[in-house]
Amino acid sequence: MPLISVANLRHTYRLGRVDVPVLRGVDLSVEEGEFVAILGASGSGKSTLLHLMGGLDRPDKNPDSSIVFRGEDITRLSHAKLDTYRSRDIGFVFQFYHLLPELTVLQNVVVASMVMHGFGFASQRAAATAEATGLLNAVGLSHRLHHRPAELSGGERQRVAIARALINKPVLLLADEPTGNLDRETGKSILEMLLSMRRERKQTFVIVTHDPETAARADRIVRLLDGRVVPA
Repeated sequence: MPLISVANLRHTYRLGRVDVPVLRGVDLSVEEGEFVAILGASGSGKSTLLHLMGGLDRPDKNPDSSIVFRGEDITRLSHAKLDTYRSRDIGFVFQFYHLLPELTVLQNVVVASMVMHGFGFASQRAAATAEATGLLNAVGLSHRLHHRPAELSGGERQRVAIARALINKPVLLLADEPTGNLDRETGKSILEMLLSMRRERKQTFVIVTHDPETAARADRIVRLLDGRVVPA
């Protein structure tokens, strides 16, 4: 059984009075431990697909559509269970980092654990802080723990975002253009770091990219064109 699979996935945005279809019936399965790159031009539906797989958005209502993670269709989950899925099973890395500017580097990583544990976080604080510190050391930021995002370079901010995505030990990491906002050399170092951590943690990766060099490092490439999967 695949770790996650989507079937006949459709998603339409409403712009004023106009419906704009973005995904037009996507089928995709990802095996546990696999690294899949989703490749396509801007507007092809790559980011929308990733957001739906991660539970950040809902697909169009369709009895034939599903997003099945470990045997459970997440499109049928309640809001509370979907929150648990996002915080426990999924790690997100975005192109624009989405760090909280008022928090330190360490706090930005720990906050993901806080979200997952909710009211039970008090008993997990010490363990979460230790895990966050270890991750930040692993990504080369042990000297930046108490700095704020504005004091970091773009590559350093992305490293913080990666540590935050990994703190809850997610089964599946979803990365949306994780090197797209970085210069070429920094982007290469971030990709190498991601792949190294994937090997160490034996995680499943799905990375959206428009960069053929990034896609070439994947186990498999999935191409989207106008909201549909096309032959790679």
